Amino acid sequence: MLEQDLTDEEFQPYFEKAEELSKFFREIGPKYDAENTFAYPSIKAFKESGLGSLPVPKAFGGPGGNLLQASKVISELSKGDSAITLAYNMHYIMVGIAGNLMSEEQNKYWLGRVADGEIIFGPFSEQRAGFSGLADMKAIPQPNGGWKLYGKKTWGTLCEAADIITTNATITDAEGNLPEDFQERVNAESFFIGDFNLDENGQGDGIRIEKTWDALGMHATGTQTIHFDGYYVPEDGFICEWRSGAFGVLEWASLMFASIYLGMQYRVLEESRATLSKKTLGATFGAIVAEDTKVSGVGHIIDGIGDMASRVEISRRVLYQTCQELLDGKDDEWPLELRFPYIGLAKTFVAENVMHMTRHAMSMVGGSSFRKGAIFERLYRDSAASMFQPLNSDQSRTYIGEYLLQPEQLND
Repeated sequence: MLEQDLTDEEFQPYFEKAEELSKFFREIGPKYDAENTFAYPSIKAFKESGLGSLPVPKAFGGPGGNLLQASKVISELSKGDSAITLAYNMHYIMVGIAGNLMSEEQNKYWLGRVADGEIIFGPFSEQRAGFSGLADMKAIPQPNGGWKLYGKKTWGTLCEAADIITTNATITDAEGNLPEDFQERVNAESFFIGDFNLDENGQGDGIRIEKTWDALGMHATGTQTIHFDGYYVPEDGFICEWRSGAFGVLEWASLMFASIYLGMQYRVLEESRATLSKKTLGATFGAIVAEDTKVSGVGHIIDGIGDMASRVEISRRVLYQTCQELLDGKDDEWPLELRFPYIGLAKTFVAENVMHMTRHAMSMVGGSSFRKGAIFERLYRDSAASMFQPLNSDQSRTYIGEYLLQPEQLND
């Protein structure tokens, strides 16, 4: 595993940088949400902040920030703008996943480039497959070594800013035939890394971006489709078998996604307090009879804000304590089969809370929150993305329930 030993004192300047960058994200976010395009000015700002190198170990040129410190930075950035942060969240996910699976020689080269300011991303999902489906994308062996990749990935988050790409594909025979045996196919699904050099039109050598992103929310992520049409990966671009490798380090995905939605919870609470503390209904007659009704004195508003604050605090504790337990090695006490879904409980908990909070905020604020461009309307749309990143609540419960109902577990 990566040696990430940044002290709390050493971490403080990085968090202060995150606070500054969060303000910038907040400033530019509305424009790119309205335009439904990637927030291009964020690239220069993110690189100049130095925050991209945070999880890179000192041995490879970075400060060595750990899982909890990365989570705190992402939460802070998400308070500024959740969609822009979700894009750069992919960078942190892939530094954590790839960095913990690559050889020392690979880390020295690739993480060394990240330490120097380059950005990494990783498209993995395919149209029919989602998280659990085996990759249909092919990695065809070449006569002189290496592979050429063919296929497409549908969730290329951060592709418009990235310098390095990671992805998974199934190694075929020389004719491009996928293994017919199921277990052989599982073993052949592999994890690769390479350069992501594209021109101004999103075209590269055997690889290209197709701009397909048009979703309910998270507009500024610029999550496009990536087409592989003979993209060459040399032998030293092979990292490991995907399934046996990635499942051991997927906390870098689950907990980083959770960090996005914790930051959004902070923002929902902040905006709700700011709006409801000032709002007045004037003279009212009906459920409330008063000459001048200030909503900050209405019972269900008081309870609502209290409920929001409680959810934020409990979500913070769940997420950060989960990160800390992993740093302390507490996950060694869990059944191996339940490690990933147990880690994922933090993400599902935070995700369900942020969806509840955005809906509740709109109810309390009233009809003005439903207008396009209002911060509550945007938070409501963006929170819906939390249902889809792995593991979602349905997947987590299925993993856990299936394991607990195995006869050998019941006998124990």
